[in-house]
Amino acid sequence: MKIVIVGAGALGRLFGALLAQGGEDVYFVDLDQEVVAAINDKGVGVTSHDVEPAEINYSPARATTSGGDIKECDLVVMAVKSYHLYEAVLGVSHLITDNSPVVCLLNGLGHIEVMERVVARSNIITGFTNMAATALGPGLVVNDGIGKTKIGEHDGSLSPRLLKISDMLNKCSIETEPVHDIMSRLWCKVIVHAAINSVSAVVRERNGHLIECMESVSLLKRLIDEGEEIADACGVVLGSTDLYEKLMTTCRRTFNHISPMLQDIINRRKTEVDALNGILYRYGRKNGVDACTHLTMFELIKSVEKSYSMLEEQEERF
Repeated sequence: MKIVIVGAGALGRLFGALLAQGGEDVYFVDLDQEVVAAINDKGVGVTSHDVEPAEINYSPARATTSGGDIKECDLVVMAVKSYHLYEAVLGVSHLITDNSPVVCLLNGLGHIEVMERVVARSNIITGFTNMAATALGPGLVVNDGIGKTKIGEHDGSLSPRLLKISDMLNKCSIETEPVHDIMSRLWCKVIVHAAINSVSAVVRERNGHLIECMESVSLLKRLIDEGEEIADACGVVLGSTDLYEKLMTTCRRTFNHISPMLQDIINRRKTEVDALNGILYRYGRKNGVDACTHLTMFELIKSVEKSYSMLEEQEERF
């Protein structure tokens, strides 16, 4: 398959590297000229914390800053930050057709509504992944942990195209399951990851250390409980999954991983808190749920974002 990955951040690079290793024809679209140049020069490199000394495996791939440079493909994978989604979809809308759908792997909720302003809903496949990655340098990524990827159609069908994409991803060592209840599973993931991301970003700790602190665990539990209450008020059936236990398992499995939100704060970038705690709070308020803990985390993260320039000024004084 000719696969276009929109967004060459940590997750996009990891998917691209694995797809290229599996023999697929991979193209990246990213606005960062340094990243594009690095990928065109060496390909996309992947390494692991488990290997000492670090071994970097490069796989051939091509990259461009403009989706208009690519005329056709078989599949688009959307892996940008949530706040760049609308512009990103516009840039590759000509590639998204009945014969070349888009798989959306963004963090958070509300993305389908944004995408269907540009492309037909029938050409959108919803997905999420529990794979963890950290970007290193312009064309390199660390594979921080293997987790499953889920993809699903909006009508709940296990369509031929869904099964074909799933088979291809599995062939490329991206463990993927096609599911009939993707939105329910996505809500479960968002509730868990909104808790982990926001708390890790505020306390500035790796995932595993969060569950070693009694106060952090208490805060994580409140965020999970609120998320479940919001989902129920929105009519979302979460099923029998114990989300608190799922959170604990995730933190253990990705013990040394730096969450995406903490990575953003360390690098003084805008976070995706709007699509996580922010949107959960808004859904809660709309449906009569007092989501005060999610609101507090949202406000704390926004306050940190707005302090970036002040921190730079303080550092210049010393």
